[in-house]
Amino acid sequence: MVDLVDIAARLDADEKLKLKYRFPVRLADGQVEYELRTGRLLDIAEEAKLLYVSHQNEVIWVKLDEAVDVVPDA
Repeated sequence: MVDLVDIAARLDADEKLKLKYRFPVRLADGQVEYELRTGRLLDIAEEAKLLYVSHQNEVIWVKLDEAVDVVPDA
């Protein structure tokens, strides 16, 4: 599981990070599948357990339970 306190400290230290996360996609038949995405991690909301990520020049939020991994942004 992703540790929000650790991530907050790393972001505060100006470390550039990427988030790997599962994104829910609704199929034509109404079922939901998850695709794995990676985006630049911008910020977090510890109390709300949300991570804010850049995706296609927009900011989206990712729930903590959809986060897979945090990696350095090389």
